[in-house]
Amino acid sequence: MCFSFSKISQVHNWNWDGERIVHESIVPSSRPPVGHSKGNYDIDVREFLVNERNVIMRRTLEKDIRKFISKLPHASWELFCSRDSGSFDFRANIISEFVSKEIQYIPTNGLDPWQFPEETLSLKSGDCEDRALLIASLLLASGISSFNVRVALGKFRTWTKGKRHDFDHVWVMYKTEVGYWQVIEPAHAKKIQKRTEIKKDLPDKAEYFPLYLFNDVHLWQAQQPSAYKKKISEDLKRDWSSLHPEFAGWVHKSLLNKALSADICPPWVLNSLNRHFTSVLWQKNLTIDDVDLPGSYDPRDHFDNGYITDGWDLVKDRLAQFEKESLKNLNAFHLAAHAIADFYAHTSYGHFGFVSNGNLQLFDPDNPDSNLPKKPDYSSGTAFDFQKFSRNTSLNKGTAVDAVKYWQGKIISGRYAQKGDSHGVAEAITFIPPDLLKKKDFPSRGLLPHHNEIAVDEDTRSKEHVLYTNGNTYSEQYQLRYDAAARHIREAFKKHWKP
Repeated sequence: MCFSFSKISQVHNWNWDGERIVHESIVPSSRPPVGHSKGNYDIDVREFLVNERNVIMRRTLEKDIRKFISKLPHASWELFCSRDSGSFDFRANIISEFVSKEIQYIPTNGLDPWQFPEETLSLKSGDCEDRALLIASLLLASGISSFNVRVALGKFRTWTKGKRHDFDHVWVMYKTEVGYWQVIEPAHAKKIQKRTEIKKDLPDKAEYFPLYLFNDVHLWQAQQPSAYKKKISEDLKRDWSSLHPEFAGWVHKSLLNKALSADICPPWVLNSLNRHFTSVLWQKNLTIDDVDLPGSYDPRDHFDNGYITDGWDLVKDRLAQFEKESLKNLNAFHLAAHAIADFYAHTSYGHFGFVSNGNLQLFDPDNPDSNLPKKPDYSSGTAFDFQKFSRNTSLNKGTAVDAVKYWQGKIISGRYAQKGDSHGVAEAITFIPPDLLKKKDFPSRGLLPHHNEIAVDEDTRSKEHVLYTNGNTYSEQYQLRYDAAARHIREAFKKHWKP
């Protein structure tokens, strides 16, 4: 439903708190006891994580990470150490950036032993599980509660042309200050450039598939007992380093990355914003934004259901928050940027807005008619004829003529997630907040075309799209809207970034 529609499944459907505690949290060490060349010994898996009591972790934070922060434009050691709102997410972003930049990824083959975090710091290298254990340990050592940190042991699963591929993998889950579980991918080693030898076998969809979760307190089973019956000791004998870092490249080709170039946005800030996305191979169709989770849906965040003025009011509020506390509240800008993109993708402004020199002029929410050559017209015989589209008759029995009478002259967007009007699984499990449903004007939103019939949020036209039946026209609209959204996001950042 946004410019970057996702085919990553299950990322946010798993219970990242864990299904049940595994009381026997003992795993094979994968290395022989000191002084011996064969055998292994039992170890408590929780021992691979260390917390704020560990002197090595404290020294790393106070010396190495403090020095690292000093080299990041506008980053603040004081914020990193504070307990202000936004400081915990800031710590998570800085620690992820530190490990990504300072700890070299070296893939290993075979049943390699896990490194303790202190070993990884000393060697300044490690594979995916070593980097994951270090990230989680530094998160805990920085004062982030272990309730908000999990190391996930499982698989990275992809489907290519219907064929499934499983890669053993270890990653970190961090619960943000607004309560979302966010993937911190230890394989995010560097910005990935497209390479033809990878591109030809791009997966159609992908999934993070956790088997176990642990922190410094507990080990949990991530699957229901009936779904997965192997012993953890059997799982941990696997090679947990078979996922190459380039496979899970985190820099997705998105509006944020187009809009926020290094000349206006410090790279570490853009990296922090990118962590709101779970992304595979820089592909738009394999990128999911945490704003798009069904459980957190508010149509005003997406300019759905005709909420145009309300949507811009939210954008203005969030940009004001971002301007007031930029370093503490990158999430506010992320939400605003997402909404700005959705405005251009979802609404009729792209159809009616003024185009000059091949560019759609930016919408001005304070003067909404300024770049409209004429009022939007949805009457019979026009290019945006309401008779082309469906209506939600379970919400409003009105005709296309009634729809024109109500919405004529206004910028509109498509209806979405209205009761009795589902167009797919994602929409069926998405619910509009009750306070909006109770308002007197809500039934009028059933007269709107469906989101899928008028939105231009994918680079190829879907079968449900009705507004632009000509493929070339659709492509032109997509490019106009995408470019305008990127310019608007860029201007918003320049105006409100006050580090």
